Amino acid sequence: MSSGSGAWVRRCRSLAFALALGVAAAAPAAHAQGVGLMTGSKQPVTIEASNGVEWRQKEQLYLARGNATAVQGKTKIRAKILSAHYRKTKSGNQIWKVTANGDVTITTEKETITAQRAVYIIETGVFTLTGRNLKMVTEKQTVTATDRIQYNSKTKIAHVVGNATVIEDKKKVEANRFIAYMEQGKDGKTALRKVDAVGNVTITTQTEVLRGERGDYNGKTKIATLTGNVKLTRCDNQLNGEKAVVDLNTGVSRMVGKVQGVFVPREGEEKQRQGCDTRSPVSEKKTAPTKQKAAASESKRVERGRVGARPSLRLRRTN
Repeated sequence: MSSGSGAWVRRCRSLAFALALGVAAAAPAAHAQGVGLMTGSKQPVTIEASNGVEWRQKEQLYLARGNATAVQGKTKIRAKILSAHYRKTKSGNQIWKVTANGDVTITTEKETITAQRAVYIIETGVFTLTGRNLKMVTEKQTVTATDRIQYNSKTKIAHVVGNATVIEDKKKVEANRFIAYMEQGKDGKTALRKVDAVGNVTITTQTEVLRGERGDYNGKTKIATLTGNVKLTRCDNQLNGEKAVVDLNTGVSRMVGKVQGVFVPREGEEKQRQGCDTRSPVSEKKTAPTKQKAAASESKRVERGRVGARPSLRLRRTN
C-alpha cells in the first residue's frame, strides 16, 4: 500500500471515530456535530492520533493510538490511547463509555485533570481516575489522591480516596478519603462548597495544625469542624478535646466539650513577634548541629534547670 493510500485509510478511520461520537462528518479533518464527548454540547469534535484510529466492529470499539487527542470547544482529552465503546441503536452507533490510558490530561475552561487512566461514562457524566499523578486543579483549589478520584461532572461531586488532599488559599485539608462538593459561582468559576473527610483528618494553616478522626469544611464560611480525638497544635502549644471549630478567616479556634491544654511559654521577643509558621520552605535546608553547638545547648539547658526554668503550663477544663 502506498503512503498516500495509508494516509487515506487513516483519514477514513478518524472520520469513522468522529461519526461514532454521534456526529456527521464535515470536511477532510475529523470534525463532527452532535452530542459532545464531555460537556454534552453540540460543538464539533476533532480527533487526532499519530498512529491512526481502528474500528473493531466485533468488540464495538473505536481505538485511537499514539498521542491521541479529542477536542471539543474548550475541552480536550489527551492520552497515549483513547477508546470509545458503543452500542448499536436504531439511529446508529451510540457511544456509552470513553477510556483514556497513559499520561492522561483532561482540560476544560475551568479545570485540569491528570491521571494515568481515566474512564468516562457518558450517560451518568462520571469520570473515574486512577494511577499515578492523580490531580484535579481548578482556579481556586487543587485536589490530589493516590488511589482514586471519581468526579460526577453533572452533580460536581468528587469522591477522593487514598491520601486525599485539598489545597486552597495556603490552607490544606488531608484525610484517608473525602467527598468534595463543587459548585459554579456567579462569576462562572468552579468553587469548593463543602468537604466531608474521614480518617486521619488534618487541617494545616500557616499558624496551626488540627487533627481528628472526622471533619467537614464549609467553603463559603471557611469554617472547619473536627470531631473524634481532636488535637490542635500551634507552635509548642496543644489543645486536646472532643470537637474543634476553626474559623479559617480569622484564625480563631474553639474547642468544645472536655478540653486539656498544654502551653509552653516561648522565650525571646523575636519568637513572640514572628509567631510560628507550619510551612517548611524547600529553600531552607536543615543542617545537623555541630558537636560544639550541641554541647553549648546542653550546657544552657542544664544551667536553666539549676536556676529554675519556667515549667510548661498544663490546663484542663470541662464544660
